[in-house]
Amino acid sequence: MSGTTPLPPTSAAAAHTAAGRRIGDGLTGGLRVFLAAPFVQFIDPADGVVRPQWRQRLSALREALLDAGHAVFNAHHNEGWGEWGLPPQECVPSDFRAMQCADLVLAYPGTPPSTGVALELGWASALRKPVALLLDPGTTYSPMISALGEISPVLQLPFDGSWSAQGLGGAVGTALDWAAGLGVRPGPWSAPELDPALAYHRHATDGPDTPVAEPATAETVVPA
Repeated sequence: MSGTTPLPPTSAAAAHTAAGRRIGDGLTGGLRVFLAAPFVQFIDPADGVVRPQWRQRLSALREALLDAGHAVFNAHHNEGWGEWGLPPQECVPSDFRAMQCADLVLAYPGTPPSTGVALELGWASALRKPVALLLDPGTTYSPMISALGEISPVLQLPFDGSWSAQGLGGAVGTALDWAAGLGVRPGPWSAPELDPALAYHRHATDGPDTPVAEPATAETVVPA
């Protein structure tokens, strides 16, 4: 399908199911969250690793999910931000396996929209996964992305383009509240002992032998 379609704004208030809901209410059991974002377009060709500003921004998103008690799959973190990238024969099956056992997908398609993220969104919709989309203001998206909600539950979040701490926290909180309102609960793959095999991480299991990104609290989120 060709052409692009602007996505309509979604009210953050509409994503909350009750007044006074706290961030992540009802999700304390810990979901598996697939955090998707562009990879190749964020890499600095000079050294082959993700540019510092994008490493900081994605680390902040990842840390917000971890701090809320959820397990997170993020290919950028798992592959050392490009330093020890997996060959396609390994990373594609790893990504798909992680998507299969995800309870929630949080995706930033990027500007221009990433073809890799578009593929992951295709997997998510085919598997009927709930998807929260972080959308850049003013960016147009393919109808295959803008109409994804016809296939599976989708929350469209017009995103704070400054990547401020307040904007990040609000987006993650709204996404988790929306998932709670849908009745999303940890699936059959939620046992922490499965984390290594599924390439998911949580605060309790990150250790010396696990690639760990710098905590968001130790970083400054770089504005656009």
